[in-house]
Amino acid sequence: MMIKPGITELSKCVDSRYTLVTMAAKRARMIGTERMEDVDTTGLEKPVSVAAEEILNGSVGYVRSEAIARAKAYADEKAAAILSLNSNEAETAYDAQEESAEEQTEE
Repeated sequence: MMIKPGITELSKCVDSRYTLVTMAAKRARMIGTERMEDVDTTGLEKPVSVAAEEILNGSVGYVRSEAIARAKAYADEKAAAILSLNSNEAETAYDAQEESAEEQTEE
């Protein structure tokens, strides 16, 4: 029994067959778990077939863990830069207040 859509059609949606198989397996597992809650599952498509259709339709996607790590590193760098700018601004404002106070005492 062949699963429709075929591997050649699905391969166009991802960068490798390994990614395709992993996506289909994970999504099929999710679908199976959701169906376990239902009492009557007769007549429904198999979870792998549903997962394959969802991948082809684009309703299921993936994100590489490297991309997530890069995004987190970028966010951390951005937060550190903002903190650095805020502390520099606070120091500059404090220095300006001190200079202003010194000028007023000298007058």
